[in-house]
Amino acid sequence: MRSEPLHSFAKHGWQVSSVQFSACSTYLATGSWDKSAVVYNVLDLKPLFRLSVAHSLPVTCVRWLNRDLVTCSADRCAALWDTSNGERSTLFSGHTGWVMSCDTTDNNITTTSWDGTLGLWDASRSSPLHLMSGHVAGVWDCATLKSSQVIASASEDCTLRLWDRRTASSFSTLAGGHDDSVLSVCWPADGQFLLASGSTDCNILLWDTRTCKAVTRVESHTDSVKELVPLPHQPGVIASVGDNSLKIWDTSDATNIKLLGSRSFPTDLECVAVSPDRLTHVCGGVNSTTYLSLFVGVDDHAHADLYSKYKDTINRISEEESNKIVGFSRPAQPTKQSDIPAQYIPRDPNSPSRGTSRDVTSVDSVTSSNCVTSIPPPTEAELCSMISPISISPVSEEGCKRESSCSDSGVDVTSLSIC
Repeated sequence: MRSEPLHSFAKHGWQVSSVQFSACSTYLATGSWDKSAVVYNVLDLKPLFRLSVAHSLPVTCVRWLNRDLVTCSADRCAALWDTSNGERSTLFSGHTGWVMSCDTTDNNITTTSWDGTLGLWDASRSSPLHLMSGHVAGVWDCATLKSSQVIASASEDCTLRLWDRRTASSFSTLAGGHDDSVLSVCWPADGQFLLASGSTDCNILLWDTRTCKAVTRVESHTDSVKELVPLPHQPGVIASVGDNSLKIWDTSDATNIKLLGSRSFPTDLECVAVSPDRLTHVCGGVNSTTYLSLFVGVDDHAHADLYSKYKDTINRISEEESNKIVGFSRPAQPTKQSDIPAQYIPRDPNSPSRGTSRDVTSVDSVTSSNCVTSIPPPTEAELCSMISPISISPVSEEGCKRESSCSDSGVDVTSLSIC
């Protein structure tokens, strides 16, 4: 396996906060703290267009919604962009804090915010269908179980929550597993009850959502686990980024998470995406660089022709020409600490340091004194209706807990037809 990235490109003026491939693996979207988003053609690695001032503050997340692109921002808004002309279709406003991330299914969008809420949106409406409250601190990430109406959220309050989109309410809280902020969450396999989470305590936990208890822990990185993503068409396999490394894990055996492969990069990483064809992956770095590589599980000898094709393409690319297409001006750094999520400002020296390895060997030994822990359990029938159509066995009565200004954009764009 090659250790170096196939290609790296620094087309942003600040750290790359989010990356995602389109469903056909042909296009790559990146978002950055420089307030912009860029869409690339993966086949020739050229930027197709740049939303030069997509938002008035840093772009925190980019996600594809069919052929369109959703961006989230620290300006408390999210936006939907028509990728055929680069025009903004809808501006979503309603949160009172940074919009940290989003997830898309069908024509629906779920956003998370530093105001502690999750927003449910229809792509054609600028106001939220619902703002769901429950966390007692900012919400970093969310993931939707595609085969049902269940949304999982990860929060600064050290907990995860499960939500029913149909009722816009939380029905379970997963607490006591992490001893610091939960930054990332994903469903390793659609249609199953296992949930994976990553935290600033440097660990990945696998949860059984039937009992709301952590099943397995792996000390995965030497710094915060910034993002977890499931591998397309490979149930149970997930990718994680933390410190300067990308790692691939097999979670199909819930009691024994296995490391399948890893790759190191020249800088600390913020985000990761794996192409739906599983041939390439891309990572975004804090040094404003995006790295594209062959997937760590791919045999380079078997894919030598693919490697040669990309290398030939890369050698033909003119940096000067690319810079003209996506020129940027670096914005001033935010100065109000109250507007910046805690991950990006110094912590109290008496509190646990983010990114420091913990010597934790047992899930049961983790302290949960600073986490939400009180609420009676749901009935088995209630939980089944939330996770439907998943097949689940009886729920432990001990485990689950039940809940009784945006600116216009400036766009520098060339025509693009997204598959």
